[in-house]
Amino acid sequence: MTTYFDREQSIEYRLGSETGPVLQTIANRFCADNPAVPVQYSLRSTQGFSITKDYLDEILLHEKFPQMEREQYVYARAGLTPQAPGPFHFRFGAYGPVTIYVNGKKSFQTNHTQERFSETLSDICLDLKEGVNDLLFECVSTPLGCGFRIGSSSYKGRRIQFFAVDEAHKGMNGFVYTEPQKTAMDPADADSVCWLPRAVWTEEEKQESVCSRLFDGKTMLSVTRVFVPQEGMIRILGACGRTGQEPVEVFADGKRAGTSKDDSLTLELSLASGYHTLAFLGGDPDVTVEDRQGTVLELEAPVLCMGQPQTWIYAGSFDRVRPSEEEISRMLSFKKPFETDLGKEFWRVDGPDLYLRPVNEGTLYGEWNYPLGVTLYGMIQTARYEHDNALECYVRGHMEKCTGFYEYCMWDKEHYGAAPFHNQLTTIDSLDDCGSFASALLEVMKDYEIPEGDVISAMVADYMKDRQQRMEDGTFYRNHSYLPVMNETIWADDLYMSVPFLCRYYKRSGDECWLKEAAGQLKRIFGYLYMPEEGVLSHIYDTHYGVQTKVPWGRGNGWALFSAAELLSVMPKEHENREEILDIYRTLCRGYLKVQDPDGMWHQVLTMKESYEETSCTAMFIYGFAKGVKNGWHTDGEAYRKAAIKGWRALCRTSIDWKGNIYGVCRGSGYSFSREYYAYELGWNFNDTHGTGIVLLAGIETERMLCPEE
Repeated sequence: MTTYFDREQSIEYRLGSETGPVLQTIANRFCADNPAVPVQYSLRSTQGFSITKDYLDEILLHEKFPQMEREQYVYARAGLTPQAPGPFHFRFGAYGPVTIYVNGKKSFQTNHTQERFSETLSDICLDLKEGVNDLLFECVSTPLGCGFRIGSSSYKGRRIQFFAVDEAHKGMNGFVYTEPQKTAMDPADADSVCWLPRAVWTEEEKQESVCSRLFDGKTMLSVTRVFVPQEGMIRILGACGRTGQEPVEVFADGKRAGTSKDDSLTLELSLASGYHTLAFLGGDPDVTVEDRQGTVLELEAPVLCMGQPQTWIYAGSFDRVRPSEEEISRMLSFKKPFETDLGKEFWRVDGPDLYLRPVNEGTLYGEWNYPLGVTLYGMIQTARYEHDNALECYVRGHMEKCTGFYEYCMWDKEHYGAAPFHNQLTTIDSLDDCGSFASALLEVMKDYEIPEGDVISAMVADYMKDRQQRMEDGTFYRNHSYLPVMNETIWADDLYMSVPFLCRYYKRSGDECWLKEAAGQLKRIFGYLYMPEEGVLSHIYDTHYGVQTKVPWGRGNGWALFSAAELLSVMPKEHENREEILDIYRTLCRGYLKVQDPDGMWHQVLTMKESYEETSCTAMFIYGFAKGVKNGWHTDGEAYRKAAIKGWRALCRTSIDWKGNIYGVCRGSGYSFSREYYAYELGWNFNDTHGTGIVLLAGIETERMLCPEE
């Protein structure tokens, strides 16, 4: 028996295995670990460097300074805050000699091969401390170029953001850089260097109006925020500096509140206590805001700005495309690009070529990836089952944060090369990128209208229908992946990455083609992966060699049973494929029942008792068994009822501690023909999102099985 902690620390020992308290403890712990943080906004200069489509910051210094001489030195600098201290792996390519200093210490130097073959990426490892790390890159100019490109080891699984750390650019997104110089710099002198791109106006430019500096004197929208301490009247006083014949229009929280008279402004508004956004269209406002006692209220940025403090943000120009009240209200969500005279644009600040760029600082909250899809599915079902409004609001907020910035992220990708977050959603090239999370999104949309939810789910459906790679017989498979080792393979995982979404899209659209697709994928993938001699599935079928890998990985099999149960739950009893799907479900259940441990858990490799007892597959088998008992899918319901109960109690005893932490969840898998890889190299993670949601779902289905009236 695998031991993750002392028995006295288990949730069973402290609370028992009653479902309600276990579910609440796990869900509360997850929410506390991943609070509902809002998006923050960094500054990004259009004079900075672009990002490649595979998320490499591309520091092309030879393009920035085409006249630089050979063997001159140019420096680039950025800060990076890792999720955890320790060794951090990067993809790295050089356009000449590069030396990297981490927090002032020389940590890496290119070799001759790296300097010659700039198109080749290397894996480099830098030791990073907790908090902000100061990375200084010394680049030497050669006939082959000058500079480098760098990104995380896996841009889909490990998103990073580089930020400036020097005082003048603090909080700015991306790298800063120096002019070319003939001699090397002492890294200790980095703070005394003049870093580019410039972030402040010249003295001559400061004499101009904001409108002239930013939009050549054309119509702009200026926005600020004010905190009103008590409900009542406030007064806006000052000059508005009209840019045309039209009066300046004033908006409070997106609603038209009044207009200017000539070039002056005196306006009284009745506002509730709290924060309010004030917008001025058509002028260059210089205003103060007073409360009813005549106290001047402080103005501040309407969004959370990193680094340099801001009071106003701006949009424009609007001489030809003047926004309506409805359009301004939409703009003041600060989530989407908007139409201007020059096309789609986003907010900027009063600085040279400086624009706002949203960044998600939450490690998980508001992110889009497939393990989170499983987690949020479990969370929304827990919220419903426990009638927990706060948890329901948490899940809904996560979804709205994801979808609300989708349009912006796609626009950002066009302008800067790669979006600041939603790496997977904006670069879909596999079922992993879309199916699981979009399935959870559709589940939440049963109760709530999520902005852009239908747009995104339709896009995912279109991807599965027309762009996902398929075998000649229509089976989903992996090819042309960003990880070449996955090419020409069929994975058990892809049943979960497709079938639950297809089932929910069928229910939402009413189009039976999606149900037919789900059934076809389940039947064909089962045919490729089933090992009759063992009664379970091989994790992978290698289409290049035409063979199964013959490794019965626990979670891969769990995905299959989970997906079959999801499909049976929505498939009409008279459907032409139902009996065949039911037979597959029963075949899988028989195989999994045989390999359950006497203590109730299942193993990382199902047929290797010496491999560790794995939490996520155990939870999925419980879920599949219990759902079948409740719905009458088994021919011997009592055996599966006992197995589900035994499995749930084992999870509470073995894998969940009394604080709601979850142990023994296998990390994301690679691909191998070796059982030893899965058993000994593919270890488990603490509170891994591959397992959190499915443990919640296992508890709910066990309880529903025991109390069918619920």
